[in-house]
Amino acid sequence: MTKATGRKVLVTGITGFIGSHVAIQLLNKGYHVRGTMRNLDRQESIIHMLREHEADVDRIDFVKGELTLQEDWEKAMEGIDYVIHVASPLPLDQKKDADDLIIPAREGTLNVLHAAEKFKVKRIVLTSSIAAIGYGHKEKVRTYTEEDWTNLNARKGLTPYIRSKTIAETEAWKFTNQPEVDLELTVINPSYVFGPLLEKDYSDSAEIVRKLMIGEIPGLPKIYFPLVDVRDVAEMHVMAMESAEAAGNRYLCVNELSSYKEIAQVILQAYPEFKKKIRTLVLPDLFIRIYGLYDKDTETILVDLGKLRSYDSSKATRTFGWKPRSNKEAILSLAESMIRYGVV
Repeated sequence: MTKATGRKVLVTGITGFIGSHVAIQLLNKGYHVRGTMRNLDRQESIIHMLREHEADVDRIDFVKGELTLQEDWEKAMEGIDYVIHVASPLPLDQKKDADDLIIPAREGTLNVLHAAEKFKVKRIVLTSSIAAIGYGHKEKVRTYTEEDWTNLNARKGLTPYIRSKTIAETEAWKFTNQPEVDLELTVINPSYVFGPLLEKDYSDSAEIVRKLMIGEIPGLPKIYFPLVDVRDVAEMHVMAMESAEAAGNRYLCVNELSSYKEIAQVILQAYPEFKKKIRTLVLPDLFIRIYGLYDKDTETILVDLGKLRSYDSSKATRTFGWKPRSNKEAILSLAESMIRYGVV
């Protein structure tokens, strides 16, 4: 394993849900961390958040990092040993123009890779998604592995976010597989990421729990999706950075499937005071599809309706000895932190 002493890691998107957890784990292991953010005005709030969670902020600095500006990444890369590239355009509103997500995701990834190679970085760990693995296929029930790729030629079911993650990861592998490129790449493909917030900002995955708890979901779709705790996602990124065996591999970062109803019931059991807000009635698929014609948020989940996608994370278990927390713990820690920070 890599010794942390004197090693410096660039964490892109350090203000994000995954990025901030990655930074805490790296700092706690003795690494020096350089975090990128689009707006350096957030430095003080990030330092406050890291200190609040007992991270050593004496070993962290920040630089500006705009995904589409190559010059930002060359400045950020000086003196860096490893890169954990988490930053990606946010899919919360599923923009009408797919290029608003696809172009910055693709260009940002390539800009980081070019700069990392130029400055002789040893390895880059890229945050991708199950979105790059399990979509665009005809099977209604299927278990996916790291050998699978989302089918970009599918006529239906590919949101801009799914396309952006698939294209960005594909371009990353094309770049690093060139014979003249001397840069190790490892890719982590998480599922829906729950777990504790570190501040009031939250991820797009967490929107499911927020909407349940404030009563914005009048009835539940019959959808099952895999969850994973953000602390386990961060841990796998660090393991992938340190493990020699991980070079040139992608790893699914998923736990078991949960449904909307199961998530609602777990929260209600722990927080019965939300009984008037949280609905547990499962609605027919046809109703959800009709409702999706008028509601953009519902439209984005139609791709999962009528499908049962499972993901096999045994490769990460074999390589790293990775053991994720339970879905229940991931759900409850997210709900508790949303209450604590006033999100709900």
